[in-house]
Amino acid sequence: MSRAGIVLFSLILLVITTPVTLAEMQDEGEVVVVTVDSTRFRFTPDTITIQEGDSVRFFWEEDPWEPAHNAVEVNGLFDSGEPERNVNYTYTFQIGENGTYQYVCEPHEEVGMVGTIIVEPLLQNENETQLEDEQNQTSGIKVGEGNISSFVFSLWFFGIVIFVGFIVRNRNKFQLSLVLEEDAEPIEEKYSSSNGKTLVESYSARVFTLCALYVAQGIPWGFITVTFVTFLAARGVAAGELALLLTLGTLPWSVKFLWGPIIDRYQVAKYGRRRPWILLAQTGMIMMLIAMLFVPDPANNVETIAMMFLIYNIFTSLQDVSTDALAVDVLKPHEMEKVNSYMFTSKTIGGAIGGAGLGTIIVFIGLKGAILLQIPILLGIMFAPLMMVERPGEQRFPWDVVDASEENSKFESEEISSEDFDLTTVNDSFIVIFNKIRTAFSLRSARLGVLLSLTVSLSFLLIPVLPLLFVLELGWTEAEFNATRGGWILIVTMIGYLIGGQLGRRFGGKSVIIFGALITAFITSLWGITDGFWDNATWMVGIWSLRSLGWSIVMINIYSLVMKVTWGEVGGTQFTAYMAMMNLSAIIGYQLTEPLANRFDYQTLLMIGGVLETLVIFSVLWIDPDETRKTLDNPASIPILAELVE
Repeated sequence: MSRAGIVLFSLILLVITTPVTLAEMQDEGEVVVVTVDSTRFRFTPDTITIQEGDSVRFFWEEDPWEPAHNAVEVNGLFDSGEPERNVNYTYTFQIGENGTYQYVCEPHEEVGMVGTIIVEPLLQNENETQLEDEQNQTSGIKVGEGNISSFVFSLWFFGIVIFVGFIVRNRNKFQLSLVLEEDAEPIEEKYSSSNGKTLVESYSARVFTLCALYVAQGIPWGFITVTFVTFLAARGVAAGELALLLTLGTLPWSVKFLWGPIIDRYQVAKYGRRRPWILLAQTGMIMMLIAMLFVPDPANNVETIAMMFLIYNIFTSLQDVSTDALAVDVLKPHEMEKVNSYMFTSKTIGGAIGGAGLGTIIVFIGLKGAILLQIPILLGIMFAPLMMVERPGEQRFPWDVVDASEENSKFESEEISSEDFDLTTVNDSFIVIFNKIRTAFSLRSARLGVLLSLTVSLSFLLIPVLPLLFVLELGWTEAEFNATRGGWILIVTMIGYLIGGQLGRRFGGKSVIIFGALITAFITSLWGITDGFWDNATWMVGIWSLRSLGWSIVMINIYSLVMKVTWGEVGGTQFTAYMAMMNLSAIIGYQLTEPLANRFDYQTLLMIGGVLETLVIFSVLWIDPDETRKTLDNPASIPILAELVE
C-alpha cells in the first residue's frame, strides 16, 4: 500500500473505530454527577446547588490499585454503602428535603474528602426556568450565556478564504512555492575523520541522535507530571505540597532561555559545539536520579524531593536547549520539517514511557523501583551523544588521535586557526554573543518569527474549557475524558506530527501552515455550530481528533520554520527564545479563558478559538524561510558582522 493510502486508511479508521459509549450522558437539569478528581482524595464538584426533585449521582470507576471511596451524609440521609473503587449511586431529594447537607468519604474524611449539597425549594411558574439556569451555573459549569451571531463569524471566515485565495494567486511573492532542496555540495570525504559518519555527513546519524535525545527529554516530563504526582496524591500528600513539587519542577523550563547565551559562549571545540553540554546534562540527570534513591520516605520528605526535582529539571532543560541548538547546527534546510516531526513524536513517546509506562508498573515495583528503572534507560540513550561526532576532525574521547592532515583540512575548510582548536571557548566574550543575537534578529523574518511565536497558542483558551464541556455539561466521567485526551488524542497528535513533516517536506512548510491553519479553524468552528450532535460521543471524539490532527500538522511546520530562520551561530539562544515566546503565547491564551468563558457560551468560545487559529496565517505570511541562510552566509553584507570578522 502506498504512503498516501496508509494515511487515508488511518484517518478513516480514526472515525469509524471510535467507540460510541465513551461517555454516559446525563439528563439536563435533573442529575448532577459527583466524581473523584485527579488527586483521588477530593470530590468534584465539592459544592453543588440543586432543587427539590433533582438527583445527585456519585459515580467513579477506579483502577484496582487506587483507594476505595464512599459518600455518606453526616446525618444519615443517604449512604452509598461500603467504600468501593467502582461506585454508581444516585440519591433524589424529595419535596420538603430542602436545606444544606454535608457528606464525607468515611475512610478519607480526615484528609478533607468532604462535600456540600445545597437543596433549594422548588419554585413554580415564571421562576422555574431561571432557577434551572442558576442550578446549572452553580453546579460547576463556569461559562456564560452570551453569544455572538454565527453570521459575524461567517463574515470573518469568508474574508479569510478570499485572502488565502489572493495569497495562492501570488504564491511566489509570499515564498509559498519555496521548497528547500538538498544541498548540492556534499562534504568531501577527505575532510572526514569518521568515514562519513559524523552528524553533518550522515542523515541517519542525525535522525537517530536527535530522536534519542528527545525521548530522554520526554521520560522525566511524563514521570514527574503524571506518575510521581499521582503516587504521592494516593498516599495523602496535600495539594499544596504537590503544587510545590510541580512548581519547582517546571521553573527551569520557564527560564531555560538563559542557557542559550551560555552554551553559545562556552564550547569545547575539539569535542563538538553542543555534544559536551548534552553529556554534562545527561550525567547530571542520572546523578540526581541516583541521589533520589537515598531519600528514605518520599511521601514524608516532599520538600527534599522537590528540591531534587528542581536540580534534575535544571539539567533536563539544559539538555533541551543543547539538543535544539544541535538540531539547528546539523540539520539541512530541506530536512527540518521531516526530522522535527520525528523529534517531537519521539518526545511524546518518551512522555508516554514516563507517564503511562512507569505509572502502570509503579504499583508493582514501588517509587524507588520506578526511579531505578529510569537510570539504565537514560544510560542507554546517553550512548547516542557519547559515540557521536558532530563534524569531521573532532574527537570522541581525549585519547582519540586526529590525523594532522585531517586537522589542516578542517582548518582550511572552516577558515579557523589551529589555535582555536585547543581553546575551551569558541567566542571571545558575551559581547560577541549578544552582537550576534542582535544581528540574527535584525532580519525581518527573524522578527516576524517572534510575532508568529506569540500568536500560535492563543487558541489554548479552549484547553480549560473542554473538561467543563465534556465532564460537567455532557456528563462524561473524569476517567473517560482523561483516557480520551491522554490516550486517543495523544496518538492522533503523533500521527499529525508525522504527516505534517512529510507534507512540509513535499509542499513547503509555509503552504502547509497556511492551509492547515485555515482547515483546522473551520473544523473548530464546525465543532461550535454543531451543538446538536454533542450528545453523540462518536461525533465529539471524531471532531476533536480531526482538530488535534490538523493543529499538530500546523505546529510541526511552525517549529521547523522558526528553526530555519534561526542562525546557527546563536542557535541555542535564538531558537530557545522562540520556544519561550510560544510558552508565553499559551499563558496569554489561558488568561483569555476566564473573561471570555464568563461571558460567552460553549458554541461561541469554540468559534472564537477558530478565529484565533487563523491569526497564524497573517503571522507567517511574510516570513522568508531562506532569508537567514542567504543573508548571514555572507557576513560582509551586514555591518555588525563585518565588524566582528575584522
